[in-house]
Amino acid sequence: MELAKPTAGPGQVVVGVAAAGVNPVDAGNRADPSWAGLTPPYVVGYEFAGWIDGVGAGVEEFAPGDAVWGLSPVRGTRWGTYAEFALLEAGWVGRRPADLDVVHAAATPLAGSTALQLLDRLALRAGESVLVLGASGGVGSLFVQLARMLGIRVAGSSSVAGHRLLQEIGVEVVIDREREDVVEAAVRGLGGPLDAVADLAGHGLLARSLSRVREGGSVASIVELRGDFEEAIDRNLRLHGLLVRPDRDTLDRLGRAVADGALRPIVDDVVEPSSIARAHRRLETGHGRGKVVLRMPLTGAVA
Repeated sequence: MELAKPTAGPGQVVVGVAAAGVNPVDAGNRADPSWAGLTPPYVVGYEFAGWIDGVGAGVEEFAPGDAVWGLSPVRGTRWGTYAEFALLEAGWVGRRPADLDVVHAAATPLAGSTALQLLDRLALRAGESVLVLGASGGVGSLFVQLARMLGIRVAGSSSVAGHRLLQEIGVEVVIDREREDVVEAAVRGLGGPLDAVADLAGHGLLARSLSRVREGGSVASIVELRGDFEEAIDRNLRLHGLLVRPDRDTLDRLGRAVADGALRPIVDDVVEPSSIARAHRRLETGHGRGKVVLRMPLTGAVA
């Protein structure tokens, strides 16, 4: 589909997309866009790394050619980042960390912002514990690193293929989700009740974990809630559901974590536009470690 190049209005920027993160929500919107409030035609994709191509009135913090990264809202974004150029609000864009190339930068805004905003909700302190369900995925691998940066003890579940990655990024208790009772293995490995659980994978495990979270602890999910959550009331647990929101401050915090050496985006595969359908099919399997990134043909400034 050929679209006209967008023009920046007041408070907006046009970005040249050098690379775009590929996420399960993209595959979902490709199959059924109604959840995101979209009607055809539309372009999927929410995160990118690239450069500023144009600025609208009132935008003073960016100039054409600036290296940037960013994220658009998961609901209501009709013209996404699987394109050579994209239009975003200036507040959804930040300066790209110099330590990251465009591929690794594109793998970070959505998963990293989700992980950081989820950690903010859980409000854990150094020395406290969290079980991360789906720890080797795009969000999980960044969540673990950010949690370890704060001194939080982490138990993480994945298939056997992801265990080496979990060990590399600092998971204290590595759990085989296919062969172990994940919740009991976490409690046993961490030596007592959990302070929190972060569900990044679904499969109903969050509800099953509630009885093993300490009184007054926290649980959070970025996926569907399934099962009986009566225990959360009885145990006075804080229950959070999170849909990531684009925010420059969050991007800047991620950039500082990268600069400090505490955050390393994990890229599982890099694909070209002609291979995007295959990449979506791979995402739908739920396997893999880290992120898939779509590398776009460069059409403007060097990224």
